[in-house]
Amino acid sequence: MTDHRVFPACLRTLAGFAALAAVLALSACGGGSGAPNNPYAPGPGAPGPLTLLPDSATVYSGIPTTLTVDGGSPPYLAFTSDSAVLPVTQAVPGNSILLLASNVGTDTTVTISVQDSAAHKAQSTITVKAAPLLANGITITPNGDCAVGATTLCSGGTGIATVVVTNPGGGGIPGRQVRFDVVAGAYQLQTANPAVPLAATLNVITDANGQAAAGIAVNVNAPTQIAQIRATDVTSGNQITGQFLIQQVTNGGEVLSVIPSDETTITGPDANSCSTGVAVVYHIYGGSPPYQVSAPFAGAVSLSGAPVVTNGGSFTATTTGACFDKMPFAITDATGRTIPSSSSPTLTNAKGTGAGGGSASPITVSPPSYTVKSPATCASSYDFLIAGGTAPFSVATLPALVVNPSVVVASPGNLKVLNPPSGVTKISIGDASTPQLTATATITCP
Repeated sequence: MTDHRVFPACLRTLAGFAALAAVLALSACGGGSGAPNNPYAPGPGAPGPLTLLPDSATVYSGIPTTLTVDGGSPPYLAFTSDSAVLPVTQAVPGNSILLLASNVGTDTTVTISVQDSAAHKAQSTITVKAAPLLANGITITPNGDCAVGATTLCSGGTGIATVVVTNPGGGGIPGRQVRFDVVAGAYQLQTANPAVPLAATLNVITDANGQAAAGIAVNVNAPTQIAQIRATDVTSGNQITGQFLIQQVTNGGEVLSVIPSDETTITGPDANSCSTGVAVVYHIYGGSPPYQVSAPFAGAVSLSGAPVVTNGGSFTATTTGACFDKMPFAITDATGRTIPSSSSPTLTNAKGTGAGGGSASPITVSPPSYTVKSPATCASSYDFLIAGGTAPFSVATLPALVVNPSVVVASPGNLKVLNPPSGVTKISIGDASTPQLTATATITCP
């Protein structure tokens, strides 16, 4: 009986070992069913999921943009929901899809889809906008204070950067805000703020033709280099970048400039005398301030404001009654650069032609004032007509601004005041009569 009880126990032990071995064998195969634990996981070397990058973007008409295909199983096919606005090449070369949008009148949404060889798909949503700054790119024009090329600015020189904001039909868009930014180079942008005359960023409103312009001032002694400037249409966000050449010039006559730059002639009140107390204002640009100024004819004029301590600052030459013809000014900057006498502005104080006795009528200024209500509509220059009195007329402004001409030599005569700042600018005008007659005008910008 004992033998019969032991035998079944041994059978139970052997059956347990067999069951354990079967479980271990099934575990090694990935599960009792013989199937893998994750049937959707890619095996070694299998492609990842198909994606199109970026999955959304904004593009501008005429500006190339690239989408990138990632993952999936190449080769790829590309499709567009609007082939007229955003065409694509169906057979994708490599993994890049080149986009070049057509002109659009309004923002247009287009879907770009891509499919791989396993029929997996991905897509990107593209917003197409008009490119309003592409009419002519950025144009750089030197101001003529450095004769080194039609599109080249010299060290210490100035120029103008212009762009045209256009609608889809090609016409200019007025009243559009454009931001200019210094991207690279030894230069700054000129502002109308006397407290901060130079800046790295400048906002400008387009004129009636859709043109926006920004003044460029190249650093004194800037080495020869390629500079970059960017213009952004603030409304659409579209931007373009242009470049220009800065050339280092060491000749003082090429670097320094004076306004007015040509001859100024003042005549006396009658045929027997030359003028007394007529003031001519000169502004100096470029080079390295401070600037030393002297008049070679002793006692011919009285100089004030010299030395001139800032770039764009001014000095005043006031006649003393002495007669002289084509007197130049000696102007030297801090590095010793001097404007040659052949390039220097000249001043003449000549006898008049009248019989004397004072002026026949008071001075009139038309209009007597300009008042601007919106900062966006403040212009860069304002015109006045001076009549009556006895010519020539001397002109001074508070704060000191550039006026053209600085001496109005005829009655009636035209006067232009440039770049008035915010606030009230007072223009004072005096004639050549004895006793002198005066008149004033104002410009008010908010």
